[in-house]
Amino acid sequence: MRLDGTMSDEAPDLFEALQRTAAKWGNDRGIRWFDSPDHSDYIGFADLEREARTIGASIQAAGFGIGTTAVIAVGSGLDWPGAVFGAMAAGVTFMPAPVSGYGSAEYLTEGVAAIARSGDAGLLIVDRGTLERLDGLSALGVPVLLIEDLRAGDPDAWVDPGLTPDDIAYLLFTSGSTGDPKGVIATHGMIVRTSTANKEAFNFTDDSVMVGWAPMHHIMGLLSQVIVPAVNGTHSVTMPTEQFQKRPLGWLQLISTYRGTYSAAGNFAFDLVTRLVTDEQIADLDLRSLKGLFCGSEPIRPETMRAFIDKFAPAGITDKVVSTSYGMTETGMITGKFPEDDLVIRRFDREALESGRLVPSDGEGSVEWVSCGRPDAYTTVQLVDPDTLLPVEDGVVGEVWANSPVISPGYFRRPDATAETFGLKLPGDDLPYMRTGDLAARLDGQLFVTGRLKEMLIIRGRNIYPMDIEAAAREVSPAVGIGAVFELTDHDMGVGIVAELDAEALAASGETVDELAERLRKELAAKFSLPYLAVAFVEPGRLPRTGTGKVRRTPTRRQLGDGTLATVHTLGFAMA
Repeated sequence: MRLDGTMSDEAPDLFEALQRTAAKWGNDRGIRWFDSPDHSDYIGFADLEREARTIGASIQAAGFGIGTTAVIAVGSGLDWPGAVFGAMAAGVTFMPAPVSGYGSAEYLTEGVAAIARSGDAGLLIVDRGTLERLDGLSALGVPVLLIEDLRAGDPDAWVDPGLTPDDIAYLLFTSGSTGDPKGVIATHGMIVRTSTANKEAFNFTDDSVMVGWAPMHHIMGLLSQVIVPAVNGTHSVTMPTEQFQKRPLGWLQLISTYRGTYSAAGNFAFDLVTRLVTDEQIADLDLRSLKGLFCGSEPIRPETMRAFIDKFAPAGITDKVVSTSYGMTETGMITGKFPEDDLVIRRFDREALESGRLVPSDGEGSVEWVSCGRPDAYTTVQLVDPDTLLPVEDGVVGEVWANSPVISPGYFRRPDATAETFGLKLPGDDLPYMRTGDLAARLDGQLFVTGRLKEMLIIRGRNIYPMDIEAAAREVSPAVGIGAVFELTDHDMGVGIVAELDAEALAASGETVDELAERLRKELAAKFSLPYLAVAFVEPGRLPRTGTGKVRRTPTRRQLGDGTLATVHTLGFAMA
């Protein structure tokens, strides 16, 4: 890759990249989809290329091409690769929408409608089953094409739309938003470069196999399980998110069976398999083929990483394999632990952290953080004081600003939001930066992400990160599960926590839910010197999450307030 982020032999667009892969590998490489633990379907890259031309020709015949934005709202499975590359073959910009998993038909339909409005959709590509299940889709006022009908076209009728690296491949919207979501622009050149950079940084070879379960409408699933494998010519083995949630062992079994070399998941997935997979099941796993097991998308817990590595060491997991990372939809990966790097976990003084500094300390009251690694050779990271907009020194918490050849050019038809976030300059620095809204500090070359700028709690002049309180809550009792912490809008300097409650663990402890809530409230308030703390418990799986399982704090606060989040017990909230 050149310094400007391009390569002389790089495909100009993603569909041509697929064509090159198909010409090189035929159907020897492709995407395998497990719709159940015992059944899978497979499409080789040559067949995918032909299907994409077929679908692309049908879309063109219907009068759509460059300048059209299309919502793709298909169910899980092999409908996604054909729909995605078929849209791109026609020159259409696609927008993936979630239409499977949790949520009522009305909720899912409104999510599609919000994306269609924000992306000015001129087309809806949907499968027949989804259209019947979400019958409100036909009333959105957007022309509808069924994927089943599109496959009946003539691949030889396809006309090359003449895409360039600057043309928009797709728009990605905020997970689960039904309000006015911002569409992140991903150009063809940006994603081709992302695929190339990943291949270089993590030593992808001809034998690489990507295994995953992230939903296809989400950036993690779409890129890692469909687009990047098609560009780089690597095998992809994937399963539905719902299947992973019901049977987490299946993820590791696919890695073991198909000699997976790379996979990615959030911290919660590492925690889930560590807690639920038995030693007897581990004895049947062989995970030695793994070269990179990426952990990102949400705060990474040191206790989770240690427990996972220790438990699965007999199957071949080492700390070299686990690759912590940090990125966002707008930028791709900003920092990561590369194959030659060690996993870095360090302890810091809590009081210093609350004043915005990382001071190494092993003493009482210290906190532990996992490094999210370092930037690659093509990425520049600056940490900037969000008030003065000047760079801060190493060890000082600042907002992450990033420059990279794979950063989005902005938000779709949102010039004000784009100007606020992209193309920003620092004194004495000619590089254009994107401000991420995330807080972090750099120490000894390692980036430690501390939280979101907008979610940080400022209590009596101290900066307190929600993830710290959430982690401390789980240490109070095994009955306290994953939680969401946020400021209370109706109480000065008040903080609320909503946590999932493990009823079996509570019964085993001999404590009542009232006693646990009171104890949790007292211990957290004392530990973090909180003037006021409200506690609520919900059943497991009830907290609002993204498609990859990351807890969504703001929607949790909103749903609790409007009564749409069912609680098991509340203490101190205004609605209690």
